[in-house]
Order: sequence, then structure tokens, then C-alpha cells
Amino acid sequence: MEMEKSRSAVPDVRVAPTLQAEAIRQLFINLLREGHVIRSLAVGASMSPSIKKGELLMVKPMALEEAEIGEIVAFRRDESQSVLTTHRVIQKGKERGRRYLITKGDRNLYRDFPLSPQDVLGKVVGIERKGQLISLETPFYRLRGYLKARLSLGLWILGVLKRKIRLLGESGQNGKDE
Repeated sequence: MEMEKSRSAVPDVRVAPTLQAEAIRQLFINLLREGHVIRSLAVGASMSPSIKKGELLMVKPMALEEAEIGEIVAFRRDESQSVLTTHRVIQKGKERGRRYLITKGDRNLYRDFPLSPQDVLGKVVGIERKGQLISLETPFYRLRGYLKARLSLGLWILGVLKRKIRLLGESGQNGKDE
């Protein structure tokens, strides 16, 4: 008598963490869209030292139109992204009647692709650090964020110009007749 293969009710451990992370991410997105403030764990280092890995972030719902230069926004790119990203707004714009934001992690060399209104979910209004809640809504932190954004954008532009000048110099040297 052959035994039939039985199906286990225990989920495959390789798949379960991904499904759990996706369920939590979707819960956070739904809560923000319903107008609730959420607490989220910082998992990366792109915003360090402003936000350190392992700190709790207070994220308040916000529409793209409300974002200001220097604020840290929470967004998601697409359905495949397993976590919400939090980066600083360095530029706001409007093209062909559509508003967009440019963000960048404080430690990142490059800025992000433009965010559309459906990408933006909220803004970070507080950071829980060593048991203390730091409000990013105070005039000090608003000014600090604005200055970081402007400095970040300026450094990015200088980096682009430096690369262009280097490339022009290299192409000029290669084109010379000896």
C-alpha cells in the first residue's frame, strides 16, 4: 500500500517571513491611508545620522502637495518593495501639470527618482531614540532639515558637474594628436 504525500499546514519557513513583512507593510499603508499615525522601525542606514537603524519612527499621513523641502517622507515605489522608504525631500516640482518630489537619503550619494502623488504616504514627525521622543515638528528641526536638504542638493549638483568635467577632460585627452 502506497502512502499518499500529505500536505503540511506548517508554512514553508523560507516564504513565511516575506509574507509576514508584506502583510505588515500593507497594514501600515492602509493605516496611513485611513489617516492614522503609525510607528515604524527604521531598518536601513540611508538616513543616518538623522535616523539610525533600529529607531522607531512616528509617521503621520500626508499628501505629496503638503510636503516641504527638508521634511522626511515615507513612500513606496511599487508593489514589489517590501518596506516603506523614508528619505528627505530635496526638491519639489511640477511638470505637465503633475506635481512631483525628489528625495534623497542623507547618506546616499544619489537622489531618488521623482515621486508621484500615489507614492507618498506620510511624513516622519518624530523619532524615538533611547526612550526619548524627538519631535521633527519644532522650528529647530524644520530649519535643520531644510538646510540639510539644500546642502544635499548642492552637493549632488557639484558631484554631477565634477563627473561631467572629468568626462570632458578624458575625452579631450583621448582626441589629441601626438
